Amino acid sequence: MNTRFNTFTKIISLVLILLIPLVGLYWFSNQTSLRVVSDEIEKSMYKDLTYFAVQTDNVAGQLSKGGLILSEDINVRALEFIEIMTLYEQTNEKLKIDDKLKLVIASSTWDTTLSIYAPDTRTFVSSNVSNVFDNNQLRRNFSRTWKVTTDVPSFYRGQQRFVRHITEPFNSSLEQAKLIVEMSFPATDLIKALDRFKKGGKGDPFFISSDHSVIQAIDADEKLQKELIEKIDLKVLAKHPFTRLTLSGSEYAVSCVWMPELRQYLVDYLPIQDVVRPITTNSYLFYGSIFFLLVGSTIAAYFLYNTVQVPIRELIRGVRRVKRGDYTTINVLHPNNEFHFLLVSFNDMATQIEQLIQNVYLEQIASRDANLKQLQSQINPHFLYNCFTLIRSLTRLGEKETVMQLTMHLSKYYRYTTYSERQTAELKEEIDLVQSYLAIQAIKVQDLKYKIDIPSDFAGLKLPRLILQPLVENAVLHGIEPVGCGSIHISAYVNEEYNIIAVQDDGIGLTEEKLISLQRQIAFPPVEDKGCALWNTRQRIQLQFGKEAGLRIIRREEGGVETQLYWPNQSDYDSAS
Repeated sequence: MNTRFNTFTKIISLVLILLIPLVGLYWFSNQTSLRVVSDEIEKSMYKDLTYFAVQTDNVAGQLSKGGLILSEDINVRALEFIEIMTLYEQTNEKLKIDDKLKLVIASSTWDTTLSIYAPDTRTFVSSNVSNVFDNNQLRRNFSRTWKVTTDVPSFYRGQQRFVRHITEPFNSSLEQAKLIVEMSFPATDLIKALDRFKKGGKGDPFFISSDHSVIQAIDADEKLQKELIEKIDLKVLAKHPFTRLTLSGSEYAVSCVWMPELRQYLVDYLPIQDVVRPITTNSYLFYGSIFFLLVGSTIAAYFLYNTVQVPIRELIRGVRRVKRGDYTTINVLHPNNEFHFLLVSFNDMATQIEQLIQNVYLEQIASRDANLKQLQSQINPHFLYNCFTLIRSLTRLGEKETVMQLTMHLSKYYRYTTYSERQTAELKEEIDLVQSYLAIQAIKVQDLKYKIDIPSDFAGLKLPRLILQPLVENAVLHGIEPVGCGSIHISAYVNEEYNIIAVQDDGIGLTEEKLISLQRQIAFPPVEDKGCALWNTRQRIQLQFGKEAGLRIIRREEGGVETQLYWPNQSDYDSAS
């Protein structure tokens, strides 16, 4: 009994030794995750806040630039002398000014009001027809920077508005100004912008001036904002990307951006606990799981000791007796003990190994088919863009019939090359594809001639799809096009050992060095800076007909090159064709 207790204690100790480092590592990882996530959230919040502040300030800046441009506009400047104009000229000038005011307003996303006043002529023009000039109100609200005020005309119903004035000459006093341009927009435009910005996050942004005048979103938490405003120094806060404060017992990340155009601070605050709540929830779940794992491990250790350790100990004693030659002890083994389980497991394992061998064989077949599809997919027509260019040129020259023939052959060509349901095709289908290709090239290379001699008993021969086109394409591009004329001859025949399809051209031919280079490309897999068409063609013919099939290139004595595609002459050729 004492031995059993000692063994059980060792098992529990081992479980604790394994769990303690795991818990410590998770605690460290959890703390790191909390810190990293909090830092990233703060950086993201400051980045978004800065972007929003810059965008808002830019709108106000563009509006200011529009007012400055208006103050220098020749039609607006004409208000200084409008009293010497006729009534028709005065009306015409005001209409021009009104159009320019509408143009400036249209460029802004805010509900902007622009007004122009010429003191010398006492002429007042406004984009809002309800607006009237009030000299006292102008003096009370006059500001060369954006200013928030509720001292507005009665039709605005006392709503807060941002107002700014530009004088001509620039920076002159009211008494010396020849022209005064007043720009204004309602504070509700900023409130709407805050509402849109707030929908994209968990914060509660608001604008605040140096005198703590606040513009907030419609559903803002005023109580929490008031507590925040009492704890912060705006000038100090704006110098740091973000800081952390405790509000109503919770930790918040606070960011502040100064907006020099509107002379407002944009402040946003975000509860850190809401952001990291998924991580903390996972940590509680992990610690709870560890606790239940410890309890379960204790129960499992006791169960395993009684159901596994004791039978194995008895089994070892029996094996030792068998080793001594005492075979009678074998009879003590019952058919339902662990040995029986091991034998059944071994049989299951043997069955699984057999199944795995079969699966590996099937996977090799599937891999072969997949390799064939992959090699076939590498056949890519290289002259598509040239065809489009040729169609464009022929269209300009008015060659309507030639364009129609070209597009017909091109459609046949791509209808066949893009159809990938079958891995093989009859030779007559490949010949039709080659004829379309050569017909297209004959339009491009006017002195190109071609001839196709394929016996009728070859027509039904099964070959990998798109196996012939790359050979013809090489003959055209590398044999005929460099000299601008020539002929191509495609033939098929049978000798004692092989079926052969030959593509001949009488082009520029090959040097010995170039022939060796091409033979190397056929024999070895392509590298990044080399083409793969010839190697690809050889691989596909070998996948179809075995290693005895292949591709060879021969220099013709009369000039040009002959490319031969060959494979073993099978006994069932006639039936296949």
